[in-house]
Amino acid sequence: MLNVTTSGRGPSLVWAHGLMHSMAQESATGWFHPAQHGQVRRVRYDARGHGRSPGSATPEDYAWAAQANDLLGVAAAHTTGPCALGGHSMGSASALLAALHAPERVSCLVLATPPTAWQTRPAQIRRYRQMQRIISQRGFDSLLLLAEQNPALPAWLLEVHPEHAQASLQALAQMNPDYLMAILEAACDSDLPPPAALKTLVVPTLILAWENDPIHPLQTAETLAQTLPNAELRIINSARQLTDWPAQIDAFVTEHSSA
Repeated sequence: MLNVTTSGRGPSLVWAHGLMHSMAQESATGWFHPAQHGQVRRVRYDARGHGRSPGSATPEDYAWAAQANDLLGVAAAHTTGPCALGGHSMGSASALLAALHAPERVSCLVLATPPTAWQTRPAQIRRYRQMQRIISQRGFDSLLLLAEQNPALPAWLLEVHPEHAQASLQALAQMNPDYLMAILEAACDSDLPPPAALKTLVVPTLILAWENDPIHPLQTAETLAQTLPNAELRIINSARQLTDWPAQIDAFVTEHSSA
């Protein structure tokens, strides 16, 4: 049973976090969710093997398609009728795949910092393989040390909020190394569908992207914006602009609510 929380009132948004993150990490940073209840009802959960949700050492459990099914399962259990789906990075991939699988269940999509995909995916796979080698050859603590020394966040964000790197590191430190090995294996085998396959998805989509992050390149966000028939792309490059994201998410979900 996945660890799920609900908060707020209004149209429902079912939200999935990023790879090696958690609900706690997202709450600590405030990137996507307001400190106080906003205009929507947020249904959030820890993905398999993350945060307080159970996991396994089976890579297939963490494939993006499997995570999309998990998201739809959470939505079915905690909402009625079509609802908004969204997520950060890996979570945005889950939301997109869920919408492709069951568009009739989705009022709108929020894709925040989409991950590497298509041409940029091989370089990210090499990073994941390196992480696996570090865990297997030198141990999990060595991976934590490397992550502490090389925070995977834009420099403009770290300059203003160095504590956000600590929140991400804490989420990683709480993971089971065996589960993480399987999660990374699944990530190596996952990618977004070909752009041509996305052209039939007419669900209103808000794409939120930030600059100077090779793990979440603008190329993916821009290709999604160009391919999805009903998409809007917003790009930021400052911590001040980032503080507007929770309200922008609320406004978009409310505007496209099926209620």
